Amino acid sequence: MLIVDDETGPRESLRFIFKDRYNCILAACGREGVAYARTHPVDAAILDIKMPDLSGIEVLRELKQIDPHIECVMLTGYETIETARAAIRHGASDYLNKPFDVFFIRDLVDRCMSQRRQKQAAERDLQTLREMNSELARDLARTNRAVTASVLAAGVVHEINSPLQIISGYTELLGQSLEKLQPGQPSAGDEVQQHLTAIAKEIQRCQEIASRFLALSRAPTRSPETIDVSKLLEDATALIRVHRANRGAQIAFTSEGVLQIRGHAVEILQMLINLGVNALQAMDGKGRLDFTAQRVEHPPAECCCRDEPPQLKGPMVKISVRDTGCGIPPENLKKIFQPYFTTKTEGSGIGLAIVCELVRSHGGALSLESKVGEGSTFGLYLPAVT
Repeated sequence: MLIVDDETGPRESLRFIFKDRYNCILAACGREGVAYARTHPVDAAILDIKMPDLSGIEVLRELKQIDPHIECVMLTGYETIETARAAIRHGASDYLNKPFDVFFIRDLVDRCMSQRRQKQAAERDLQTLREMNSELARDLARTNRAVTASVLAAGVVHEINSPLQIISGYTELLGQSLEKLQPGQPSAGDEVQQHLTAIAKEIQRCQEIASRFLALSRAPTRSPETIDVSKLLEDATALIRVHRANRGAQIAFTSEGVLQIRGHAVEILQMLINLGVNALQAMDGKGRLDFTAQRVEHPPAECCCRDEPPQLKGPMVKISVRDTGCGIPPENLKKIFQPYFTTKTEGSGIGLAIVCELVRSHGGALSLESKVGEGSTFGLYLPAVT
């Protein structure tokens, strides 16, 4: 407890009253008290209002700037309405006249110390909640990354399956051509060469598919990269087509011109997969799902989640994810972005929460339009490469 009074008598009297309860620090002037508080923790302070260097109100203001939670009790022998109002305005806990009642000031300071402990406990609890929230966000990201990895793996298997079937067919034809290969029959040799060329082409296609998806599955780099939006939508639709939630839905993408964005390809792909799978579930795996991309100057004024201004500056690329599903009831429009909220029998409820986190980290925004019985359209806004 800091006691600031330019008079020795009141200063020593307060020290005597509280010496058995608190560690009392005495200051003979306002500047001395402020200087101590700048370098030492202070829980509560008793301040004389009338002092020669700094008034008690000025000391109160300085202490509150150092730590707004310091409990301050003002003492004066020259009470005025103006000083009382100033003390309360700057956050004083109470205002007492000299001479003070020993028992009253003891109870008052005890209450102030109790309030200080409660505030400190609340701050610790708040910090704990923040740490838990950060850990939850990391867990969500890890979980979603694992889900995305499984989708990527399914996509690789599906995409490579087609060229493998072609290779298998050409291998069979190659065997038949080799059986027919006889000296003096160049046509059979030409057939073998054609089959080998076709096989080599399909093998190269497999390598390109594997390289592309492996690059997407790697952890994002520290610095953003330039991303071709059309290629990104091609990859996203290819992966969503082979997702187990798809039961025959028509999935297509279009891009207006050459569009590029800045960001982390794997994280933006995660957003598109989450939105696409969410749409498939809303349509029970059927219906129509469209991805479209276009250049816009800025996101709409009302967004579900967004990076804070003034970072949202145009131009931007808007990627729309439109489905013909059941739509979202008005009462659930805000709830769907809360972690673990879901109305589906199957689903973790983390997909859209992850999208929001990734949107903010990319300096973007997310909009939503939905009508029950007609479908929903999510608008993903990301900074464009100019």
